Amino acid sequence: MVTVGIDLAAKEHNPTGFAIWNDGFIRTFTVYSDLEIISSCLRAYPSLIAIDAPLTFNQGYREADKALIRMGIRVFPPNFVSELTFRAMRLKARLRNVIEVFPKAFYKILNVTEADLEKFVVFLNKPQSKHETDAAVCALIAAMTLEGKTEAIGRKGEKIIIPRKGEKPPPIKDEIF
Repeated sequence: MVTVGIDLAAKEHNPTGFAIWNDGFIRTFTVYSDLEIISSCLRAYPSLIAIDAPLTFNQGYREADKALIRMGIRVFPPNFVSELTFRAMRLKARLRNVIEVFPKAFYKILNVTEADLEKFVVFLNKPQSKHETDAAVCALIAAMTLEGKTEAIGRKGEKIIIPRKGEKPPPIKDEIF
C-alpha cells in the first residue's frame, strides 16, 4: 500500500513538502511546481493522496474548521489563505483520490510530537524541513485512512480527515521500496 502526503505551499516558487509512505517506510523531498507535484504523484501510484491545504473555498470558517477549533486546534479559514486554497483545488481536480488533512490535528489527537514519528515510520531519508515532516504526517494520515483509523469532520464536500482518538498508525512491514 502506497500513500502520498503533500504539505502544499501557496506559491509555486515556495517549497512544498512531499512524502511517499510505503508500508511504514517514508521517503521525503521538496517540490515546487504543480507539474512536479503531479508527476511525483503519478510516479508513486498511490492509493490515496493527503494534502495539508483547504480543498474547498468558503468565505469564513467551514464546519470542519469550526470542529477543529472546538478541539483546541487553531486553523485559518479558506478565504484567509485563498491562494493556497485555489492551488489545492486545482491540484485536486488533476489528481485522483485526494483528501484534506491537517497535521496539527494528528499531533493533538494522538498526543504525539514530531520526535515520536519514528515510533510509527522508518524514514528512508531524514526530513530536511518542517514542510517535509508535515508531508510525512499527511502520508501517515492517508495510510491510517486506508486502514479505517480516521474520521471525517465537517459537511459533505468540505471534510477534513483526522485520526480517530486512540487509534495507532499502521504497523511497519518488512519490505522496502
